[in-house]
Amino acid sequence: MTKIFASLEAKNWAEADRIRDELSAMGIQLKDGKDAATGKRVTTWEVKR
Repeated sequence: MTKIFASLEAKNWAEADRIRDELSAMGIQLKDGKDAATGKRVTTWEVKR
């Protein structure tokens, strides 16, 4: 997860997408959103069934 956050911070979208795809292939789904109080990016994850 640290690598994807670093890629997003650096605006390296291709690397972030590659990591997201790799996690998806392992059955992990990432969900992006914004914290309502702070407006900062929030990413949660869950295991796909």
